[in-house]
Amino acid sequence: MQFDTSLLEFDKILELIIKKASTLHGKELVSNISPTNNALEIKRLLDETNHAFDIVTLYKEPPFGGIRDLHETLQKAKIHSVLRPTEFLNVVGLLDATINNRTFYKRVKEEEIEGETLDFYYDQLSSVKGLKQDINHVITIDGRIYDKASHDLSRIRVKISQKQNKITERLNGILNSQKTKLADHLITIRSNRMVVPVKLSEKNNFKGTIIDYSSSGETVYMEPQSVTLLNNEINILMLDEEREIERILRELTIKIADQHDPLMNNYNTLCYLDMVFAKAKFSVDFECTMPTITDSEVHLVKARHPLIKQDEVVPNTITYNKKERIIIITGPNTGGKTVAIKTMGLLSCMVQSGLMIPASEGSKTIVFENIFADIGDEQSIEQSLSTFSSHMTRIINILKHMTVGSLILLDELGSGTDPKEGASLAISILDYIRIRGVYVIATTHYPELKAYAYDKEEIINASVEFDVETLSPTYRLLLGTPGKSNALLISERLGLPEKIINAAKENVLTSQSEISDLINKLEKQGNTLDLQIQEYETLIHDNKELVKRNEKLQRELIERQNEIKRKGAVSKSQIVSEAKHEALELLKAIEVMAKSNTVKEHEIAEMKYKVKNLSLEEEHKSTVTNHVYLKGDIVTVLKFNRTGELVKKQKNNKWIVKMGALNSQFGEDGFEFIEHKVKEEPKGRIRSMVTKSARIELDLRGLRYEEAKYDLDKYVDDCLVSNMPYGHVIHGFGTLTLRKLVKTYLDKHTMVQSHRDGEGGEGGQGVTIFYLK
Repeated sequence: MQFDTSLLEFDKILELIIKKASTLHGKELVSNISPTNNALEIKRLLDETNHAFDIVTLYKEPPFGGIRDLHETLQKAKIHSVLRPTEFLNVVGLLDATINNRTFYKRVKEEEIEGETLDFYYDQLSSVKGLKQDINHVITIDGRIYDKASHDLSRIRVKISQKQNKITERLNGILNSQKTKLADHLITIRSNRMVVPVKLSEKNNFKGTIIDYSSSGETVYMEPQSVTLLNNEINILMLDEEREIERILRELTIKIADQHDPLMNNYNTLCYLDMVFAKAKFSVDFECTMPTITDSEVHLVKARHPLIKQDEVVPNTITYNKKERIIIITGPNTGGKTVAIKTMGLLSCMVQSGLMIPASEGSKTIVFENIFADIGDEQSIEQSLSTFSSHMTRIINILKHMTVGSLILLDELGSGTDPKEGASLAISILDYIRIRGVYVIATTHYPELKAYAYDKEEIINASVEFDVETLSPTYRLLLGTPGKSNALLISERLGLPEKIINAAKENVLTSQSEISDLINKLEKQGNTLDLQIQEYETLIHDNKELVKRNEKLQRELIERQNEIKRKGAVSKSQIVSEAKHEALELLKAIEVMAKSNTVKEHEIAEMKYKVKNLSLEEEHKSTVTNHVYLKGDIVTVLKFNRTGELVKKQKNNKWIVKMGALNSQFGEDGFEFIEHKVKEEPKGRIRSMVTKSARIELDLRGLRYEEAKYDLDKYVDDCLVSNMPYGHVIHGFGTLTLRKLVKTYLDKHTMVQSHRDGEGGEGGQGVTIFYLK
């Protein structure tokens, strides 16, 4: 198994991915990524990257912050070598990261993001209970040891503090009493002893011990005799403090040693996941997709070289049709031939390393057994090899080690020697290779190779396009069309003197060979087809633009309709409210007139009923704010101002929206409705609603006097409107207040012919039955 990754600059891809990793070990894992020809391993690695890609695009990036390099720390703990406080804090960082990532993946599952590939790794993360609390009880966030870490440590530090206070008191007295001998009015510490700065000239007049000198030598730091004993006692206590801290940290180290295996497993798992998500973040930045691994199809759609600026790179489709195994690319220098073969080789290495590739959806490829490359014209100075010899040395190595299913990339095959011999050698090499079941892309200037390809079904001619109008390459790869170098045109464009160009043109043979004639004829046919394809693509582009404009107009129209509906709903409500108010005022006037018997009572009752029930049959509903979204609805995603389709509603009430090849997740406030397949409900209209039948009986029990009077008045109106001959009113016995209300009301009502108490089977005196005229 051999992959020429250095010639294909695969290491530069890894450098880009390393920048996406958060942990030191994760970066190391990225730097060790290499291609494999194990199909199952490649599929697993691709699935992991793709799953991480979906998580990053549909949710967010995982929290890998706070993870430090713990290999040495955990190894030290395993052999009970006491750890430093900062190393304990690094362990806390790992414990926090473990909890955070378990919580993160739980939320990923709640978001219903498809994929189970990473479940295995997150299930591996184990909870180490109690260890973080033990560490935090001993060590502060800035790496100091708490006084409360142990009873003995607290006692020792209290004693140290007390003695330091005594020394400070005595030294303050000296500062005041012997200020003329001092270089400065302060207390400082030298060699763990509290001292005062004394002038060099006064050192023999000051009672004490010299501890240190200043850098200038003009100041002597002296310990007064009065504090020597106290300083000695503090030094002894500090030794006790160091021993106690050592004991505390040793016990804590043993606790970490007891959890070595789960901690190391968590560390390695998180760093591996960091590497996987680094690959996914690279894929997001370079708009990569996951190709389908097949047994025999190679079809990279609009493949882009990832090391060329993404706003400058020209995408090319590279395809091996059925039975085709060799692509011969011809064309001008600096036209993109080398980029084309490097793109094929580099993207193949990326796929076989578990990386997604910068190509469009629908790309397919196979697993190559080896990937060989002979690219560049470096001379080997060390071995005294010419350009030609250097090429031949690499090609001989390729021929020795190639196997069925290998990919071979040959740049400028046969160059660096006599053109005739070089062309013959190139044809012989391709003849040797083509019957051995390998895939080849070769670049050349030799016209003989163009003709050689035409009668071989497994070989396809290709070229990189050259614009003769602008005399510049377009970098487009044209499969099926051979090219020419256009050396004279390029030289002229680069500024070669005109006399030289003209002389060269005169030296060109005027009679073209049959091969050249054939190639020129095919080139013209190819150019004609290309023009037709470009016209077709222009039509498609114009069509898409037209569709976009139509969608925009449709959205604007819907927004305008919604605005009109909203305004209409307000107007309707105002009209109904005003009409109802006027009608009630009118009814009051009519009731006054009724007392003079100019209007019939049942007509008043009907009008009152209509006014009380006047309303909108259907409330206006905004198709935007209250729309019930369904799968398949077409919406506008506000964040990107792009049209998308609702694919699936998640448990958190968010929707997965498909925008072209991209699936993203948004809440319903993140997009606006355009259209869906369900017919719209009929528009609301204003109408009066009159009930055709009244209730059989009215129960007033439990109501207050005013409530009962209102319900009784409405019930009688309902009976009149419904043409009922009689009605039942249940008022009960109680205090007889409701009974008296009913009797009095019915006596005064002009449309009531008579009324009576209920009989034995009707409720007796607790019920009143009335008859209408």
